[in-house]
Amino acid sequence: MVDALPFIIPLGLLVLAQFIKLPRIKGMLGEGVVRAAFRRKLDPDVYRCLHDLTFDTPRGTTQIDHIVVSRFGVFVIETKNMAGWIFGSPEQARWTQVLHRKKTTFQNPIRQNYGHLKTVQSVLNLDEACLHNVVAFVGDACAKTPFPDTVLWSARALVRFIRSRTTPVISPSEVDHMVARLEAARLENGRMTRRAHVRQVRARVAARGPSGTACPNCGGKMVARTSRKTGEHFMGCESFPRCRGMRRAAA
Repeated sequence: MVDALPFIIPLGLLVLAQFIKLPRIKGMLGEGVVRAAFRRKLDPDVYRCLHDLTFDTPRGTTQIDHIVVSRFGVFVIETKNMAGWIFGSPEQARWTQVLHRKKTTFQNPIRQNYGHLKTVQSVLNLDEACLHNVVAFVGDACAKTPFPDTVLWSARALVRFIRSRTTPVISPSEVDHMVARLEAARLENGRMTRRAHVRQVRARVAARGPSGTACPNCGGKMVARTSRKTGEHFMGCESFPRCRGMRRAAA
C-alpha cells in the first residue's frame, strides 16, 4: 500500500484538477469567492447580501448569482470565474476569451445580467435608476479592451465599487421590505430547481437557433420594425420601449 502512494497521490490530484474545471464547479467556486469577500468587507447592517437566487419569469426561470440591497441601491451581480485575456465591448453580443492561444466566445455578461436586472426590477417595482448592473470577473482574467466601470476584475474591486456608491436612494425600511420580497419570490434552492433551470436554458438556446433572433438585451422575442427617420428595416425587441434591444435585419 505504501509503495502505491507515489502513484495514487498524483492521480488524485489530476482527478481533482479536472473536477475543478467543470463549468458548474468553476461557477460555484467563483461565487464562493464573492460571498467570502462580502462577509469580510460589507457591513451586514448596511448591505443585505443574497446569493444564488432563481426566479420564475414569463420566459421561464432565471438564475442570479448575487443581489446586494442597500440604501445606496440594489446591486445585481453576475460572477465570472475565468482566466486569460478578455476582449469585448458593451455593444457586442459575445465576448472573447483567449487562454493558452485558444479563443472561446461567451455571451456578453452585461447583456446577460440586464435580463436579471429587469427581473429584480419587476419583483421590487423599483425605478431602474436605483439598480446597478454589475459584472465581476474573479479568476485570473485580464481585460484587453476598454470596459465600463461596472465590469470589475476581482472580488476586492467589486467590494470597492459597491462601497463607492454613497448617495442614499432607498430608505432603511424599504431595504427590509425589498429583501423580504426577493426572499418570497425566489424559488427554493435545491437540485430540482437547478435541473429545471438548466433544462429551460438549453431549450431557450435551442429555440433561438443559429440565426440569433433573440433580443441581445433581455433574450425576448424580436419583431421586424422600420425606422421612421431613415426607413431602414431592423429587428427590435417586442418589449420596446421598456427594452430597446435591436439587431440588423437579415439581408
